Amino acid sequence: MLSKKEKLIMQYILNVSASKDTCLLLPIDVQHAVEPKYTINQIEVQAILDGLVQENYISLVNSDKNGELIYCVTILPKGKAFIREQKDIKKSWSTAIIRTVLLAILSFVIGLILRAIFIK
Repeated sequence: MLSKKEKLIMQYILNVSASKDTCLLLPIDVQHAVEPKYTINQIEVQAILDGLVQENYISLVNSDKNGELIYCVTILPKGKAFIREQKDIKKSWSTAIIRTVLLAILSFVIGLILRAIFIK
């Protein structure tokens, strides 16, 4: 299960890469993508990306261009299925909520019927 920061970074990677399998990212860009909700530094970015590598969502190569760190990210099949996985999770939660509401309504109606039958 991914943390909230990992999910945000994974969504950012998928948005940047569009339909391509690889993309180049600057650590500062990743920080700015997460910044509205969280503040993280480059060490945390590296740790989160390493976590995504360990979970087999991405493959990561650190590169150096003119003394500046650049991440070369390759999205693995599990990473490509990330968006679908998130939609499935939301769908299962909404299904559970709807089922709970319908069962509560059914219980209420049965309670009214039983009260009408036995209490006169």
